[in-house]
Amino acid sequence: MIEVASHLTKSNMEVNTFFSVDEIKHQSGLILNSPLFKSSPILSRFLDFIVGETFQNRELQIKEYSIAIHVLDRSRDFNPKGDSIVRIHAGRLRRALTEYYLTQGMYDPIIIQIPKGCYVPEFIASGTEKPIYQQISLLPQEGHKSLVAVFPLRTSTHKDDIDELHTMLEELLGEELLKYHDIAVIGYYSMDMKAKIKQNVLEAGKMAGADYIVTGSLICTGQHLRVLINLLVTATGEVLQSKSFERNILPPSIIEIQDEIFQNFIGFANSCYQSIVQENQKSARHRH
Repeated sequence: MIEVASHLTKSNMEVNTFFSVDEIKHQSGLILNSPLFKSSPILSRFLDFIVGETFQNRELQIKEYSIAIHVLDRSRDFNPKGDSIVRIHAGRLRRALTEYYLTQGMYDPIIIQIPKGCYVPEFIASGTEKPIYQQISLLPQEGHKSLVAVFPLRTSTHKDDIDELHTMLEELLGEELLKYHDIAVIGYYSMDMKAKIKQNVLEAGKMAGADYIVTGSLICTGQHLRVLINLLVTATGEVLQSKSFERNILPPSIIEIQDEIFQNFIGFANSCYQSIVQENQKSARHRH
């Protein structure tokens, strides 16, 4: 048996401190075989690595540096202070686990989750008589906040590295906006909603109940990459913020410039927040 510490104290869930390795491996396998994880090799490697390290009682070794080296193939001179790539993927992994347990895994016996602030997984007995979403709030309570829908980026280029890049960029924007406590973010959509987004982003935003929409495109033509992201007011379609990134690249170098892309759009997320605050203040003045 392996001992697993948990920080959760949910009265309607049993926090189980002992599971067998086989039980955890089985649960991990269910997750890794889901379509969401099969389509993302990085998330699969990330989850497999941190669970495997826990099996070996090496929880203290599950750090940004070790994840960067063993999961993301970074060089030995990787510096976590100057590179946020592990934190970006950890945010993606947390959101992917949430989506899994709200859909395919809603009756699974064990919840695997990663608390914010660390990378060591927690294993929690869920009970299977009710769907998991009725037992534990896996999604943050939104309250009275500005709701921002981060829509999937449009792209006409479907290659593994491009698909991975635009998914990561969507996740980055969502995670950066979630840092502001007066903003709530929608980042996952049904197939029907995705079809609606392709037809009309403003109508899709209204259907989602969003106050603001982050949308854009990521196009790679030949050796030229162009990323365009806009912040829109859902009610009017007004563009509050817009940012583009363009670079000539060689096909093998897309991964080499992804950190540069992320750093550019981290600043954009902050600009979006400032614009949302100003827009809310303007709307409040008009109401009074």
